[in-house]
Amino acid sequence: FSHKALERFVKLHMTELPAEPEQGLLDIGKVVFREEISSPGVRAFWWPRFVRIVHWFVAFEQKRRNAGIIPALIEGRGQLEIDGFTLTAKADRMDRSATGLTIIDYKTGQTPTAKQVESGLTPQLPLEGAIVKGGGFKDLPKELPIEGLLYVRLSGGREAGEEKPIKLDAEQAVQDAYEGLSQLIVQYED
Repeated sequence: FSHKALERFVKLHMTELPAEPEQGLLDIGKVVFREEISSPGVRAFWWPRFVRIVHWFVAFEQKRRNAGIIPALIEGRGQLEIDGFTLTAKADRMDRSATGLTIIDYKTGQTPTAKQVESGLTPQLPLEGAIVKGGGFKDLPKELPIEGLLYVRLSGGREAGEEKPIKLDAEQAVQDAYEGLSQLIVQYED
């Protein structure tokens, strides 16, 4: 529910936040909650969590925008052909700075660690980067460097949200994930 509300909010405000961003996001959240949650009990449980997420998320968004980082892709679909297989992805978000892209995934639970990403156990973000590099996200130039992989944990609990950057060389993680998948495809074909 929260994810869908954030998606709608950011899509509406790709270049500039509204004068009252918290109220705008809360208004969108009310609509999404009505559309998505039929049980009053479930709504009663999740709404206070969502309100806490809104306060954290607006501060997160303002900080990024003030640093010159803007959304470039929200809930975008991409694909890449690799040795006869088609890798597809629906990316939560990609942000663009003056120097490159950060690939972002929203999580309500635990986020993967750098070791899990590096080992190939959780390759989602690096593989999305491989799709970018292969030109598979139509609205993103494949020449953009991948400068960061970021999980945004949104629990709505005592700590409503948290940035969890993967502290790896993002370009290398993308290359390693691509090569790892290529090797798996070759093994599968054998």
